[in-house]
Amino acid sequence: MRLLGFILLPGLLAAQSTQADLSGIPESQGVYYHAPSGWIGLAPNPLMPFEGGNARWILSLGRSPAVAELPGPHAAVQVPGARPVFHLRGFAPNTALYLVRATPKLDYREIRMPLVDDAHTFARFRSQDIVDYDLTWTNGIATVTPKTDLKPGEYALVSQYEPGMRALRLSFEFGVTGR
Repeated sequence: MRLLGFILLPGLLAAQSTQADLSGIPESQGVYYHAPSGWIGLAPNPLMPFEGGNARWILSLGRSPAVAELPGPHAAVQVPGARPVFHLRGFAPNTALYLVRATPKLDYREIRMPLVDDAHTFARFRSQDIVDYDLTWTNGIATVTPKTDLKPGEYALVSQYEPGMRALRLSFEFGVTGR
């Protein structure tokens, strides 16, 4: 019996250490990061992809991907470490959620989104921009953890505005500093 305890104890301790401490998380709906200084909320921004204005479109040579621009050269929230953990309060379990990499430009960031012929969806994310993540639920709060280390750069957690509205999305942007 003691041998079984020695075998199981490290696994139980590891499981307890991976449980998120959700005490003090704000009560309002949102996406939160727990920094050493306390809880930080990521501001929601509408993700609005637009098409057109380039040579392919003007010369009728085909459709170009839509581009969603995020204001500013960097997100307001910059997190250290390659595997940040985010907590989502007030989201339905069936809400589509994506973790995507944004491309920095001079004074903004962009997410390229290929168009689809479905008016309900309009645009999708490029597979090379999508980051796989683990999702767990504890007392109605979702915890999102990237499955692999994130490279330093700009990212966004993107959710549907409402579960039935696939084309309307909110982005919650953050940057990874790599420290």
